[in-house]
Amino acid sequence: MQVRFWGTRGSIATPGPTTIRYGGNTSCVEVRTDSGAIILIDCGTGAHALGQALQEQGKGRTGHILISHTHWDHIQGLPFFAPLFVAGNEWHVYGPRGLNQSLREVLAGQMEYAYFPVALNAFAATVHYHEVVEGGFSIGGARITTQYLNHPALTVGYRIETDGATLVYASDHEPHSHSAGEGHTEPPEAGDAAHVEFIRDADLLIHDAQYTAAEYPAKIGWGHSTIEYVIDMAAAANVRQVALYHHDPGRGDDAVDQLIKTARTRADDAGSPLLVTGAAEGSVYELRALEAKEKFVPYLPSSLVSPTTTVDNELVLITGVGADELAVLAEAAEADGIPNVSALQIEDLKAATRSAIPSLIFVGDAIPGVDPIALCQELRALQGEAAREIPIIVVTDQAGVDAERGAAAGVTDWLTRPYSVQYARSRMRAWLMRSMLRWRKAILPQDEEARLEAVHRLGLLDTAAEERFDRHTRIAAAALDAPIALVTLVDRDRQWFKSHLGFDFSETPRDIGFCSHAILEDAPLVVPDALQDDRFAENPAVVGDPRVRFYAGIPLRGDDGSRVGALCIVDHKPRNLSAAQIEMLQDIARLVEEELKHRPDAPVASIARVSITT
Repeated sequence: MQVRFWGTRGSIATPGPTTIRYGGNTSCVEVRTDSGAIILIDCGTGAHALGQALQEQGKGRTGHILISHTHWDHIQGLPFFAPLFVAGNEWHVYGPRGLNQSLREVLAGQMEYAYFPVALNAFAATVHYHEVVEGGFSIGGARITTQYLNHPALTVGYRIETDGATLVYASDHEPHSHSAGEGHTEPPEAGDAAHVEFIRDADLLIHDAQYTAAEYPAKIGWGHSTIEYVIDMAAAANVRQVALYHHDPGRGDDAVDQLIKTARTRADDAGSPLLVTGAAEGSVYELRALEAKEKFVPYLPSSLVSPTTTVDNELVLITGVGADELAVLAEAAEADGIPNVSALQIEDLKAATRSAIPSLIFVGDAIPGVDPIALCQELRALQGEAAREIPIIVVTDQAGVDAERGAAAGVTDWLTRPYSVQYARSRMRAWLMRSMLRWRKAILPQDEEARLEAVHRLGLLDTAAEERFDRHTRIAAAALDAPIALVTLVDRDRQWFKSHLGFDFSETPRDIGFCSHAILEDAPLVVPDALQDDRFAENPAVVGDPRVRFYAGIPLRGDDGSRVGALCIVDHKPRNLSAAQIEMLQDIARLVEEELKHRPDAPVASIARVSITT
């Protein structure tokens, strides 16, 4: 994989004598894979020169453009990207999905006649627009993971894995913890911990580093990182090399040199082998795997999935915030056309949570004697067995963030003061986008802890494939004419597949798993058409790959009788099973249970679990 920088500046283009070495064009990065795929990340003013180069090389006929967000410094080069004006060319544009406007509509906005002489429909090339949410998708042989970043506009980061190497692009992103932004070394928590996992083990991390820790207190809420934060996160994530990016337009080359020197010193002081560079226009990075290694590849829901509901159907409830904060949150909701926003007293909020099932709840710390974290825990208990997990956001000062207590209580995220209308709007968008992709998460079995102990006593998690299990999935698939057959063990946070015929991944998140529902009862779970079942109709595995329509699962019992997993078959089309076919699947499941009891003399080699997506 080859990575070339065409624009490295943030906010506004600043070409001139003081920016010759690092460049004055705004964000644009070109990625070329070994298979010849061309992927652009962001389309700032640097895209003009890139487009000209592609035309001269005869390489502009097909390609892909990943837009992190639609602020001008990331899309201003789109109307100047020459391959889009050539008939016969075909390009795909990907970017974050908004609540009310499509990606195409947003991009077209900067090309209205009031601002630009040529409209978006002047593109002679065939242009496909793809709206992304969090998840994963593929371009050729490249596997791409998306995750929301912390910015006043809805913004996604991109993780690209291909040719044995990993590139992560994270621009623009503000620290979740103000303390971390100010350069205080501390273990990452909550949102910052998730960010560390997103960038983990990257061979090259391209990261927004617009500010310094000293500058940050005056820039809180502007949506950008400090160099100190970038180094701390990269070191914690075992990143191999970081390119500091999105240079502030007020910094010349000499100032950027000094920041890179400071960043290298911080990495050295931390004892990190991290290689620190500054992104410079024209610089090229060749990324190759240092060594061949088996990589664990988890299943990710597709990023290219649109919610089936509209924002008009979403209900946002707020309690425990003052009048000024309530006005900010209401203005943020109104700006995105969210009509159903209600400020409630605590008892009314509890009643609404029981009945209306809101899409998003804000719980503030402005009610004397009320602990918002404890209130969150109460609300979680009120959701009932059938309700999906509602995002609950605690509004507080940075000092009020208690990540450990919050995680135990079910706090989804934190909105920390101070924050602007724009920042609140962006975060509300991200939380609602997650909520609008609805499916019903399975409740936990009453014997969950004992059940988990039984799962781990089996000694099978993360072990290599074995013929004694694979033969049963082959038989089940052949006998019942199913393209997919699985032997599943349901762990605390995942479904892990001891055998997975017709499915490339060895595990999926538990909360999207059908087998998480199958272990709730002794009876078989048969779902004739997932799209017609309220529990699964909007499940990412149904509306995205692998497009599950039919499922039949038989619970598998461990040595103490606990339901540890399931034998299941899956199909891409609706269907049903006869009583005789269900009995056959049960018979195969009983044979699988015999294998669960069998303990080979020698332990089975473990699979190398190097996570490349979280």
